[in-house]
Amino acid sequence: MRPGSVAGEAWRNWTSGTTRAGLFAGVFVAAVGLIAAMDVRSVVGVLRGAADFKAAGAADQVLRADGSIDGRRCDAVAGARGVAAAGATRPGPPVRAWAMPSSQIGTVEATPGFVALLPLLGRDVRTDAGVTDGVWLSSDLADTLGVAPGQVVQTDAGPAGVAGVYTWPDDGRARELGYTMVVPVPADGAFSACWARVWPPDANLAGLLYTSTAGGEANRQATLGQANTTLGTDYDAAGLLAHRLTARAPWVAALVGLALGYVAARTRRLEIASALHARVPKAHLAWQHLLEAALWVGAAGVITAAALLWVARTGNPDPSWTTWLTGARAVVAAGVACLLGVLAAVLATREKHLFRYTKDR
Repeated sequence: MRPGSVAGEAWRNWTSGTTRAGLFAGVFVAAVGLIAAMDVRSVVGVLRGAADFKAAGAADQVLRADGSIDGRRCDAVAGARGVAAAGATRPGPPVRAWAMPSSQIGTVEATPGFVALLPLLGRDVRTDAGVTDGVWLSSDLADTLGVAPGQVVQTDAGPAGVAGVYTWPDDGRARELGYTMVVPVPADGAFSACWARVWPPDANLAGLLYTSTAGGEANRQATLGQANTTLGTDYDAAGLLAHRLTARAPWVAALVGLALGYVAARTRRLEIASALHARVPKAHLAWQHLLEAALWVGAAGVITAAALLWVARTGNPDPSWTTWLTGARAVVAAGVACLLGVLAAVLATREKHLFRYTKDR
C-alpha cells in the first residue's frame, strides 16, 4: 500500500465511525482531563497559600531597636537577593485634621524604602498617579476623614496630599500601621524599626536586617520577628509543590493513555487480522491506526488543554501560564502514551488468531 492509500483508508475509517473517535476522545477528555485538573488545582492551592501568607504579613520581618536603626542601611537591605523591599519607620508627632479637630492622629515617619514596601505590606492598596510624595493613610482613617488618593488632608501641620490608601486588617499583624498616617521622610537619622519583605522565608536572609543597626549593644537589645505570626514562621512553597500528592499526575495520565490506546486498537483485532490475512503489511496497518488515533487524540488534547486554561486561571494569584503548563504535561504524556498503546495493540495482533477472533466477536 502506498502512503496515500494508507491515509485514505484511515480517513474513511474515521469519517465512517469505524474508529469510534467520539467515544475514545470523550473518554480521554474525561479521564486525562480530571487527572490534569487535579494536579493544576493542587498547584493553585499551594500558590494561593503562598499569596495568603504574604498578604497577611507573615513574610515580612521587623527588626525593632528604638532609636538604633540607620535609615539608609535599612533601605539598602532591599538590594539583597530574596528581599523584595525594605525600609525603616519611627513614631512621628501626632497631628490634628481639620475634619476632626478634637482628635489627634498618630503618624509614622517612613523612609523611601518603606514607602516602596508599603503596597506589599497592606491589602487593597489604592494610589493616585498624580501624587507621588504625599502621605499614606490606613483605610479606616481615610474613611473617617472622607478622603481618597489624590485628595488633600488639611491638618494643623499644613495640607498633605494623599498618595495612597492601604487596608491594615486586624488579623494578628503588628498594629502600629492601623489607623495611622504614614509620612515619607528622608532616610537620614535614626529610626525605631526596619521592615523587609523576605520571600521565600529565610532566617539567614532575615538576619541581614541587623546590618541596619550600629552593632554592639544595639544588636543585643534589638528584636527580630514577623509582622504576623498567626500563619506560622515558614511557608515552604517549593517543598509543597515538589511533594504534592498529584506530582506524579503525568505518569498516571500516561498509564491511562496507554490503556486507552491499546483498547482502541485491540477492539478492532478481527479487522486487523483480516487485513493481515489479505496480505496487508503490518507496518502499513500500524501507520493507518496511528493516523486514526492521532486525529482523535489531537482533538481531545486540544479540548482538554483549553479547559485546563480555565482551571489554571480560577483563583490563581500568579500568572496562569506556568500553572497551565503543569497540567499540559499530563495531557501530552497521555497523548503520546495513547499512540504507543495503539501501536502495541496492532503489533500484538496475529493473523494466525483470525479464527479465534472471529469466534470471540
